[in-house]
Order: sequence, then C-alpha cells, then structure tokens
Amino acid sequence: MGITWATGSPYCDSARLGEAAVKAAADQLVTTGLRDAGYEYVMVGDCWQSDRRGADGKLTVSAAFSSGIPALVDYIHSRGLKIGLYSGTGAKTCSGRAAGSLDHEDLDARTFADWGVDYLRYDTCYSVNGDAPARVKKMADAIKRAGRPITLEIDDYDRAQKQWLWARAAGAQVWRSNDWNSTSDFGFSMKSLDKQFGLDGHNGPGGWNMPGSFTFSYLSTAERQTKLGLWAVLNAPLVVDMFLTADVNLPAAELNNPDIIAVQQDWAGVAGHKVRDTGWTEVWTKPMSDGSAVMVLLNRGELAAPITTSVADAGLPAASGYRVRDLWTGEETVTRGALGGTVGRHAATVLRVWPRTASVAPQTSLTVDLPGSVPPSQPVTATVEFTNNGTTPVYGSRLRLTEPAQWQFEGPVEATIEILPPGETWRTTTTLRPIGTATQPFKMPATVTYTTTAGARTATASGEAPLMLAPTSGVSPNVVPWISMENGLGPVERDSVDNGHPFTINGVVSPRGGLGAHAPSVVKYYLGGKCKQLAVTAGVDDRGPNGTLGFRVLGDGVELEATGNMRHGDPSQHLVVPVKDVQVLALAVDDGGDGSAGDWGDWVYPYISC
Repeated sequence: MGITWATGSPYCDSARLGEAAVKAAADQLVTTGLRDAGYEYVMVGDCWQSDRRGADGKLTVSAAFSSGIPALVDYIHSRGLKIGLYSGTGAKTCSGRAAGSLDHEDLDARTFADWGVDYLRYDTCYSVNGDAPARVKKMADAIKRAGRPITLEIDDYDRAQKQWLWARAAGAQVWRSNDWNSTSDFGFSMKSLDKQFGLDGHNGPGGWNMPGSFTFSYLSTAERQTKLGLWAVLNAPLVVDMFLTADVNLPAAELNNPDIIAVQQDWAGVAGHKVRDTGWTEVWTKPMSDGSAVMVLLNRGELAAPITTSVADAGLPAASGYRVRDLWTGEETVTRGALGGTVGRHAATVLRVWPRTASVAPQTSLTVDLPGSVPPSQPVTATVEFTNNGTTPVYGSRLRLTEPAQWQFEGPVEATIEILPPGETWRTTTTLRPIGTATQPFKMPATVTYTTTAGARTATASGEAPLMLAPTSGVSPNVVPWISMENGLGPVERDSVDNGHPFTINGVVSPRGGLGAHAPSVVKYYLGGKCKQLAVTAGVDDRGPNGTLGFRVLGDGVELEATGNMRHGDPSQHLVVPVKDVQVLALAVDDGGDGSAGDWGDWVYPYISC
C-alpha cells in the first residue's frame, strides 16, 4: 500500500517528478493518516536515474534529485515510510530515457541495499527471446546476495510474457497482471479487472497479482470506491499512481476506509473471484480468514441496475441468519440469505457477511424492473419490488415514486403496506405515459421509508432504461442496449460466455468482444429501418465440447441468414447480412434439434452499419 508515479515518457520530462514531489507525497501520507492506516511505500517511477552510468559503473541520479537518492531515502525513512525505485532488465528502462540494470545486477542490487531502498519495480521491456524469467532471476539472486530485504515487482507492459506464471519462481513478490495504457478512466479499470479472471490461483502470501494502480484524477467518487473494493477483494496492492505537488491532495476519504483495508490485508491472503456475470453486472466474492465473506455487487454499465445474489454465491455455511455490513456506508443489517438491491452506474455495493445474526435491522432490497429499452412514444409499465431479506418484520413501509423527465404517471405515486414479514416481497406496478415523444433516458427514482426493531430506515433505487431509438451511426450489439433478451442458461453475456469465460473457439481465444449465448437464445435490437448491414462471426464455444447448435439472423421475424447446425470443432462462419428497412433485428441461437445441454455459442465482433 502506498503511492507511485506513472513511468516513462512524457513523465520523464516533467519537472513535477523530483525530490520535492516525492517529499510532498511522504508528508501527505503522514498528515492524512494514510501511513498509520498501512500506506507505507513511496515509490519513485522511471527516470529518477539518468541515461548514463558513472565512471565506476554505478547508476547516476537525474538533475531532478539534486540532493541525491541517499538523502531522499533518509527523509522517507524519517517519516516512518519505505521507498521504492525503478529499473529494468534491459540496458535501458521502458522509457528508453534511463539506464537499466542489464549486466549490472549485482552492482545495482548492492547500490540499492547500501542506499536503504525497500522496493524495486523492474520492467521487462527490453528482454528478448523469452529471456525475461532468467533476467528477473538474476536480479532477484543479486538482491539476496546484497543482504537487504527488497520487494521485487515485475512489470511486463506488452502482456506477452504472462509473468504470473513464472515471476514467483524467478524470485519476485509482485507482478503486473494488467494491460499498460496511458489512461486510467473507469473503462480501463474494468478492462484491467477482466484480465484478472482465472488468475486467483496465482495469488497468495509471498506473491501477488498487480492489476494496476489508481490514477484517481480520472475517477468519480463512486468509481474510486468501486475500484478500491474490487482491488481489496483481489488482494491487490493499493497504490495511488499520480503526480503529487504540495497543492495536490490525496483522496484520503476513500483510501483510509478501515473496512476496505481489512479485506485487502486479510492474513490468509485468499484471492477473490467472480461468481456471476450478467453482462453489465457482476458479483465477486472473497473468503475471509474469520469465516466471513466479502461480496461485491458491481454495475459497470451506464445506467442504474438491480443486482441480486445470496450467501450461497459466497459459499457460506447454512445459518439461521447472517450479519451484513456495507463497507462503504457502515450500515449493518441481518439477512436470511438473500442480498441485493439497485446499484448505480459505474458503482459497486461492497458487503461483508458473517454466518451469524446480530441485533440490527433486517436487510432489505428495493428494485425497479423495466423493459430493456423504453419506447419513446408509448406507455411503459414499471414493476417495483421491496423485499425483506431479514429475520424480523418491517413496519409501515411507504413507497414514493418520482416521475422521470418527459413522463407522467397514470396512477398513484405513493403506496403503503403496514407489515412486511421476513422473506416476503411487496410488489406493485405503475404505468407511465410519455409527454409527447421522450428524448431523454428514462430515470424514475423510488424511495421506501420504513421502521424496524432498530429504528427508522430508508431504501432508495432508480429505475433506469435507455430509450428505444434508431441508431444514427454504426453500432456494436455488445455495447448497446437490447430490446429484449432470452437465453437457455443464465443471461446472454457481453464479451464473455458461461459466467465470464473468454470466447474460445477451437482452442483459440478471441481478443474481440461480442455476445456469449446458450441455446435457445434470442436477443432483439431496434434498428428502426435506419441500418444497412450486419457483419458477425458465429462459432461454437469450447465450453460446450458436445454442443450442437445453429445461429440465425432475423429481421422483423423473417429469417435473413442461418449457419445451419454446427458442432464443436467446426470452423467459425462469418456472416454478412443486409438489414435494410429492418425495424427489429434478432440474433437467435437454436439447439440443433437434439436438446440444449452444453450449447454455448459466440457472436464474435458483431457490427451493424447504419
């Protein structure tokens, strides 16, 4: 846990990366309380060293560190912190602007040890012919001979060397497991998260996956909390990656959450994993050493969405009740097993669940169910559900709905129920009519106030759905809303199949996105007669080695193209289908007439030209 700086050009040219900035970072870790919370490392990025070595062969320091590294190390240590430096396996580091450690491993390791360095971030950009493991081991052995414990992190920016498979054996304690990218917005964070699927087996005490650090400048508060919660569940290092000067403040409010830190620092070090994937929403869980579990309900989509799960997804044992703590709000409730509610866009609910009860309020969930897309000029019906997941009743529940912009209710906007027993759901429907033709996304806030044995409570949700508008330019069906979706097993998934697995056809993993389906499946899109052509590759996924299925493209109910029955091992088929004048496009996967068991099919890189 700590702070670091982005590496390489253009950062090597920045006057802000120098000893004043490093000292400012150390000071803020102390004054904000982050040091005492566990953020102990101050790690200097690439280009702290110059591009040439001295006459004695030792690394020389860039002009930005005029007092020298030993003086800087002493300052960091005097603040009760540790310091890390950067080097690489080549003659130069990734930036090409600073000297690396090739053929100087022992000298550099002794130099780092003599200076009192605690951490070394080591890139592999200039390794060749698969020799990165050997070069890393050479530095790891040199560090051991130098006699000072220095944590070794491996960075492989081109992602070709899969260092999580070999870095531990080569002597490293941390290794990057994310793509290198110049931006760190929420989309990039989610791409980094996707890279972690299936890597939990390479993570544990003595060796840790590093899915990326935090450039908080690009993230909203909800996005910061989401990323921190997920990284904690992954047991990932919590490292802030940003420039710091005296007038830039660390987001201590999010970083200093003791509940999140406790998850990341759990002594057992068992990494979390994904247990459910519905396209835009996911559920992740991590077992804790005290017998509890952490669950993350993630909404990576652009609109609020309901997410439901249960303690069974976390593998918790049967119990009469479960204590639930929301790690961001601090609110504690009790559930009989069900969990969930509405989660906002780019947000996550992070819960810790213990298999025992507590004298607290029952856990409740409020959701609003809407069509996948809302017609802009027709009435729409919304179903509101308020569920008591707890072990004690809920009293005096009062529901209030707020009209979306450009819509009006056809019935009452309030409703009440006196008693909601444990395990029961209160359900009501309402119809809304557009005022003219709506042009804004449909967003209907809902609030329920109620009373429990622990006092008064409030639950909020927002029913949100995009308008069913014809596209004005080309669209990718895996990134735009559908009108409706049916699937034989679980939901149709965006960019994955069978609960998050990458598309794999005949042993080849596809780097492209698409839709992962299980027969029988139908996904419908509104085109409004505005588009020209669909191009897509269809194939049987390796998740179903005995599968037989067929892909069909339909326009307004009429079959436009079909693959015929395909079996596992058959080559993929690339389809180019005219869709001129089609109002509603449907992508269907049939079971081939022999039942749907194991019929996983991939619509790879679908694109509609409009």
